[in-house]
Amino acid sequence: MAYLAESLNNLRHGTPVASTVMLGIGAERVFVLVAESLQRALSDPTEKSDLSRLLSRYQMKPKLDWIHDKIQRIQEQRVVGFPDNATLMVTAMYDLIRCQRNELGHPRETPPSVSKEDAFVNLQIFPRYYETSEVVRGFLSTNSV
Repeated sequence: MAYLAESLNNLRHGTPVASTVMLGIGAERVFVLVAESLQRALSDPTEKSDLSRLLSRYQMKPKLDWIHDKIQRIQEQRVVGFPDNATLMVTAMYDLIRCQRNELGHPRETPPSVSKEDAFVNLQIFPRYYETSEVVRGFLSTNSV
């Protein structure tokens, strides 16, 4: 929530690049919480070990790929209480926000640019991403997968 508040504050003050970067950090925090919930809920010791090893590394792309695949497999089972849109909302939306943040967060010759409208759209997307992530986390807190 602190990252979201900072993102909103930045947009209000006319700094959409900072807003987008802060929102990306917030999205990553939500994704990490989902990943940790999934790791605790795994019933297969090999999967649990594999995900633990991935989570201990810094690189996000392998974590994203592994979690995307697992969430998609859970979703395909049509388990009661697991969101039908979990794969799209939890992994695809995170990847969208992550890519935008990464694009802005690396030094380059030409300063980064984000329109206020694009930053605002990202802020409009975030609540659905967060809401679905929380439903997934709630499911994983009471179910083994």
